[in-house]
Amino acid sequence: MSVRDIIAWAVILSAASAVAAGGTISTSYSAAEEGPNPKAVKITPADGGRLLTVKLAGLDKAAKVVRARLRVSRGPIKDADDLLAQIEIFPGAKAGSADSALALDGPTFDAFDATAVVARAVAADGMLKLFVKTFPAFQADRTRLEVLYEARGAKPPQAPPPVKGLKAFHRAGQTFITWKEPAPLIASQRATWGEIRAKLADARDACTYRIYTHDKPIDAKTFARARFLAEVGPLSCWNIHGRNMEYLIGQAMIKSDKIGELAEGHNHAMYTWGPNHPRMDRYPVDRLVIDSKAGPLPPGTGLYVHHPWRAQKRYYAVVSCRAGVENTNDFSAANALAKPLAEKTGRGEPVHQGPGLWGPFFDYPGRRQVYVQWCAPPLAPRQNMYFNWSVLVPPGLAKDQKAPGELYFHSGNFSYAKPRIKMILKSVQIAPHDWPPSGWYGYNDSFGTLASYATGQVRDHTQRRILSFMDWALKTFPIDAERILLPGSDGAALLALKHPERFAYVLINKFSNQVLRTPKGGALAMAWGPKCAQVKDRAGRADWGWAMLDQVVQARRGRDLPLIYCKGYSWGPFVRGFAKGKGRFYTAMRKANQPIIADWTWASGQLIRPDRYSGLWRGLDITRTTPIPAFANCSTDNNKEGDGNTNLPIGWQAIKETAGGVAIVVSNRRGCTVDLAFRRLQTFKPKAGEQVRWEAISAKPRRGQTPDPQNGAAVVDRDGVFVLKGLKIAGGSNLTVKVARAK
Repeated sequence: MSVRDIIAWAVILSAASAVAAGGTISTSYSAAEEGPNPKAVKITPADGGRLLTVKLAGLDKAAKVVRARLRVSRGPIKDADDLLAQIEIFPGAKAGSADSALALDGPTFDAFDATAVVARAVAADGMLKLFVKTFPAFQADRTRLEVLYEARGAKPPQAPPPVKGLKAFHRAGQTFITWKEPAPLIASQRATWGEIRAKLADARDACTYRIYTHDKPIDAKTFARARFLAEVGPLSCWNIHGRNMEYLIGQAMIKSDKIGELAEGHNHAMYTWGPNHPRMDRYPVDRLVIDSKAGPLPPGTGLYVHHPWRAQKRYYAVVSCRAGVENTNDFSAANALAKPLAEKTGRGEPVHQGPGLWGPFFDYPGRRQVYVQWCAPPLAPRQNMYFNWSVLVPPGLAKDQKAPGELYFHSGNFSYAKPRIKMILKSVQIAPHDWPPSGWYGYNDSFGTLASYATGQVRDHTQRRILSFMDWALKTFPIDAERILLPGSDGAALLALKHPERFAYVLINKFSNQVLRTPKGGALAMAWGPKCAQVKDRAGRADWGWAMLDQVVQARRGRDLPLIYCKGYSWGPFVRGFAKGKGRFYTAMRKANQPIIADWTWASGQLIRPDRYSGLWRGLDITRTTPIPAFANCSTDNNKEGDGNTNLPIGWQAIKETAGGVAIVVSNRRGCTVDLAFRRLQTFKPKAGEQVRWEAISAKPRRGQTPDPQNGAAVVDRDGVFVLKGLKIAGGSNLTVKVARAK
């Protein structure tokens, strides 16, 4: 540490002790026409970068700098590679060494810590110079320097009025903090997304709200030592993430603006009505519920949900802020807790919001209910993120009766609001919402910050929050944990591959291949970073390897996967045009001897669903522990236009097993040769390297002679799997296969 830094930090530490006696003053210097010092930040091109010059008016040498944050903004990213850039801001008029650059200020990492450099400038001539070397999509006019300081006799800038009505309560590891906004942008009981969006766009001088916590009561004397948690914008009580195109489609079905509106000559135009589509402006946004008995929060209520990092007693305060100027003097019980809140750690519980969509002309029996799940790491990349869910419990269940569960993954611009398919009449259907989009996996640590995506890791936040919700749902709703099926697309397959022990079987309606179609830009790049060697997950996988289904299958070779039945072409097809059935996922599953069946006949194929009344799939009661056969190298596999399939004609009866052996009855209406492995065996578990013997006896076929008995031996591999090679199944005849340990 240099002598200058030592002097600067000495100034800061002395300020902290002085603040205890006198309180703090908040001021700001802006590049825009706002705040107490408008146009005070001058930005000019300089030596391959930009020079920021700020005359620190009002801060003489007697001012004791407590905290300074440089707020800078990044505009829309045109090239996903820009997300890899390390934003570099150096003290002085030119670039310096890497260790001299300003650090991002936690916990939100959306501003730079300028405390030391401002303290040095105040101690010198009151002129601050900063050199911005690297900053793609830099929005210069939104630059602002915010300073908290102590100076006796100084006149503070005009601050916004304080918040009132502060309330806080703790539940299941979450602290809910609410307050009344002093000047709410919307005070009416109803608002559309268009109205909210317009208010937010025109509200650059609106109040924001900063949440602080301390182990002592927060007031003007203790404020400087309080811990900053987050900044919340206006209109935080509105559930803007709940907007969905299913509502818009339903309204268009009741009364369209014009004939053909749902297609509009563009081949299903309604599929483009995503959350950010202009038509979404008419969506009526609900207000959030944090207490199901109290109902929606009143208009003009601010909301922040915090996950404590340990069990403790904490005080909270909410400070109003406008143009970077905080009201640091007006503290009372109206905006700062007089008594501490006892907190525990935990992931929280979803909160019931009320009934969901129904109709207009069709729906499934029962009334869908909406829930909101507030998340923080590891279920989200940052604090105070929330996600919508819907749950449909079928009517007519007997007391204590458990029903199968369906975890429905929406596709494209669809959402949680109203799943398009439901497999079983009396199942509990649960639908999560992947918004903001995460590829049904998770986000980069740098998501929502100014940090380089190359410095963060991609984590499985979304998968974790889905499993957390399901854990809660199993305790709340009459769901049979043994019979949860997973319909969806790429995201459903990915979750099943990562957590196979949770699901009975998987039904893929169609693969989207999103990770292959948009490798550089789009929503996935914003969530993860561009597909490249620099961005990795916790396992060190780069190039989006965590979402490459064939790579995940290879990595899971030691785990038994559930049966995955797929309609349509393979994920990661090898060719263009037809013949896409020969693709990366189907091939990887067969090579790994994992249970896969697929049908892409006439391009789309058919999805074999369970019986909607009994819940049986092909007459089988499949649970998450039911042993499953895995077929490979089947001679009836085909990739022709009128017959595209893998393992499709093969049927089987329930597997029977004992500690000494296993038996199965299989059939193929066409007749075939095939390799057979067993997955999810519960009782018969031969050890690696052990030899097993098998025999196969065919029943008399309808036509022709009865095939001769077959037999052979197989060695158990390191994963406990043994493969019976070249079984011959006569067309239209059952083949009984028995396996036992070799004597």
